[in-house]
Amino acid sequence: MMREIEITRGGFTVFARVVGDPDARALLYLQGGPGFPAPRARFEWMNVALARGYQVVLLDQRGTGRSIRIDAATPELISTDVLTCLRADEIVADAETVREELGLVQWDVLGQSFGGFCLAHYLAEHPERVGRALFTGGVPSIGEGADGVYRATFAKLKRRHQQFNAKYPAAEKMLREVCRHLEVEEETLPTGERLSARRLRTVGIELGREGGFASLARLFEAPFHPNGRLRTDFLAEVGERVSFAKGPLYAAVHESIYGGTVPGATAWAAERVSRELDGFAPDASPDDAEFYLTGEHIFPFQFEEDPALRPFTRSAHELAAKDDWSNLYAGLAGGHDAYAAVYTDDIFVPRELSLETAEVIGAQVFETDQFQHDGLRRHGEAVLGRLLDMAGV
Repeated sequence: MMREIEITRGGFTVFARVVGDPDARALLYLQGGPGFPAPRARFEWMNVALARGYQVVLLDQRGTGRSIRIDAATPELISTDVLTCLRADEIVADAETVREELGLVQWDVLGQSFGGFCLAHYLAEHPERVGRALFTGGVPSIGEGADGVYRATFAKLKRRHQQFNAKYPAAEKMLREVCRHLEVEEETLPTGERLSARRLRTVGIELGREGGFASLARLFEAPFHPNGRLRTDFLAEVGERVSFAKGPLYAAVHESIYGGTVPGATAWAAERVSRELDGFAPDASPDDAEFYLTGEHIFPFQFEEDPALRPFTRSAHELAAKDDWSNLYAGLAGGHDAYAAVYTDDIFVPRELSLETAEVIGAQVFETDQFQHDGLRRHGEAVLGRLLDMAGV
């Protein structure tokens, strides 16, 4: 059984789907991102939740899906004032309105990745409305600002990249050759813009996903024609991987999710930190001893080079300069009925920072090196099933 709910709050129409028995205990799912709607596919974890006696509430976070998607076709919504209202505090306030619409006093909440950041704010702001708190790859740091988080993610990414290089040395060699080529030759993506070496390197986000090593090895298996030009099928696949057309908000508001944890502006923290580290800066040379792909980090140049992001350029710079963010985790303390899946090699939400916060809130943790950041989507029974076992559901 599926129901649809629409509520209006703060100028947004917020949409949610509810799957399962309306009399069952509710499980709110908070999607990762930021900037992505709730899934439409029926992943294994949903079947696990339904089988354990839940109805599942799937919220399209504001600005995504049917909750008034914001993209290049809605220029009237692309402003700093609007994008400032897409953080965890507003998402949780939307969720509270949905909860009230459903007539629920309390519900359990599952937060994946950025959804876990929202869940942490939920526990700080409305702890009485959350029964069980379930985190998957998403326990945020409540002590480090963007700089500290990115130092940790770059360290994780470096380790993953070195593992990739050891397993696929030919791919690492070809990556360097392609980047050398792009520095001196013009190659054009199907969307019409020139591909730069620095933008190509953002495909490294794949290193944090299950199967990512093999996926990147296939990508760099044979990218050149005999005449020295890049193959158009290679360029087409790269174009899909480096474009934010499907989710521009991920890039536009990415650093703002860390704002306020420590005072001051985020000020393009990923780029600043990358320049402290060998091999990660946007202008790093493929001839250097250390030369790495980048991960989920967002850089100013992407707003110049990606057509899907150009309309967001001004607002993105203004968000990066904003220095009066509220602390989303102020007052977060222990005593919660909380459970967390932490992935040892997670390049998106580093385990060390997650474990620190889990201790503060009193969460029971299971850590595994068998899965990557997408463990919930790929292994629903092993991840959510394990958390629910721990919670006695």
